[in-house]
Amino acid sequence: MQRVDFYRLTRPVQERFAAATRGTAPPAPLVFRAPRRTTAWLWLGASAALAVVTGVLLRAGAGNVESPVALHGVKMFVVIAVLLATTSYGVIHALAILRSLEVAPYRPGTYVFPACVVDANDPSFSVWPIADVQAVETVTAPAAGLSLRMRDGAHVAVSSGSLEEAKRTEAAIAASRQIVEQALVDEDPHRLAALDPLHDSAMSSPIGPTDPMRPVNPLWMRLDWAVAVVLGLALGLSLESARNAASDQAMFRTVTASASIPAYKMYLAQGGRRSGEIRDVLLPRTELRAAVAENTVEAIQAFAAAHPDTKVGPEIDLALRSALLAQLDKARKTGTVAALDDFTRRYPNSKLDAELAATRHSIYAQAFETWKRKAKPSTASSSFVERLLGWAEKSRSSVCEVRFRPLPSKTLFEADAKTQKSEHFPGVDALPSVYITANALHAREQRISQEVAEAFAANFASDILAMRPADSLGIDTPIPHGVPTLAIEYSPEWSHTTTASEKPLTVFANFNFPFDITFVLPDGSPPLKSSTRAWRTVELWRMKREGLSREDFQKEVYDWVLDGAFDQLDKRLMAILF
Repeated sequence: MQRVDFYRLTRPVQERFAAATRGTAPPAPLVFRAPRRTTAWLWLGASAALAVVTGVLLRAGAGNVESPVALHGVKMFVVIAVLLATTSYGVIHALAILRSLEVAPYRPGTYVFPACVVDANDPSFSVWPIADVQAVETVTAPAAGLSLRMRDGAHVAVSSGSLEEAKRTEAAIAASRQIVEQALVDEDPHRLAALDPLHDSAMSSPIGPTDPMRPVNPLWMRLDWAVAVVLGLALGLSLESARNAASDQAMFRTVTASASIPAYKMYLAQGGRRSGEIRDVLLPRTELRAAVAENTVEAIQAFAAAHPDTKVGPEIDLALRSALLAQLDKARKTGTVAALDDFTRRYPNSKLDAELAATRHSIYAQAFETWKRKAKPSTASSSFVERLLGWAEKSRSSVCEVRFRPLPSKTLFEADAKTQKSEHFPGVDALPSVYITANALHAREQRISQEVAEAFAANFASDILAMRPADSLGIDTPIPHGVPTLAIEYSPEWSHTTTASEKPLTVFANFNFPFDITFVLPDGSPPLKSSTRAWRTVELWRMKREGLSREDFQKEVYDWVLDGAFDQLDKRLMAILF
């Protein structure tokens, strides 16, 4: 076998061979087998398979926020680019093979000429002289044709259209061998050129081209790998970008449809293009809804502290305000100032000053209305209590005090003198001054103070108004102005009458208790004033005498006098206040 490069032949030989393959000049081939395109189809098939693999990789995990390949990174880009570059190379190489078969100066294929067998499927020919053929056999498998055994032991297979054609070719080869051998013996160049298209006859046209034909390979064929790499990178970049964009959009639709914290966090873990929007807006908004669902201010405050730079700040403020208003409403429904104060202590920066003030005022206003419906007070009492509640609301203090100012009696000694002159006077133990004492009066003061305090407690919450008994006022001690003070000034005075008792034999002085009531506010506004006089004439028929000594009977009578007087004071206080 000889190797012959078509493009290294002389121009006349090139042209004669090309003409012979096209049947326009001798020698005519005894057999022609068109070139197979199997290699091109294999390259195209491999490229198609790689394209399918690339498509599978591009589709895998797309749009699935839970997939580790939902978005391709650099590594996957490299893999896709390599696959696409290889696919591109396969296509380019197949096209180059097909093009070379179409644009070659000669007709590619396998030829049996009278003087030689030429495998001209590519520019580097394989040539076997017919003179070297030692045996020719017809074959039927894998297709009908001839098997030529050469002198060097090589076998050349040449297919034919049918078995009959193969037998005719076998006969033609046998005849050609004799002609060729004779031409070689005669060294006749013209006969050899007529039998062998590759025989150089050393003759050429004086007017034709003399330069040998050169292969024409476009740039894309010469730089097929470079073109494939560029195509792989370009296609990989465009497909990966489009794929990631579509996958990202699908993931975004999925997570926004679920609007759940885990879904948003998975999207962020994927590093999607809209991570900023989710991180700064959608995820905080969803977490805010979860915090709101806990129905506590603390949950929203904790969320706000954990997201100082979020872009949903106004929504946080609105949610926090709504939660604070809900808590404020709960405090309002309790009807106590303590609940409001607790709200203020828990949420010192609530920014609800106006609402707190309005709520606080509503509690005091409601307390006033409730008191008013129950007490049915006079105009003066109503006006004063309204001002009292206003002062308590403004000062944030509920404390009031009740104080007595007992004045020295101007007539108690006269009562003693009068009873001593009575014929029923039994002795000094019957003197009124023995029973109308400071201790006896103070005990009644304490009772009335406690009853007034209890009445306030029954009508007002302790954090709105709370009356407490306080020390008695001295004769010249002014009424304190630090807290609202209910001051009661009085003195026990003899009514200039006496009542005699036969059994036991004794005498009693009758008394009059003038009580002056003044309720003073620290703000200097007009006080509430009232007065009452308790006339206590001893009614012996009301007294129980059985089993009592005279001393005990006398004490019981004067206790009745004192208790009755302070009872009348108590009724007056209840009348003007409750």
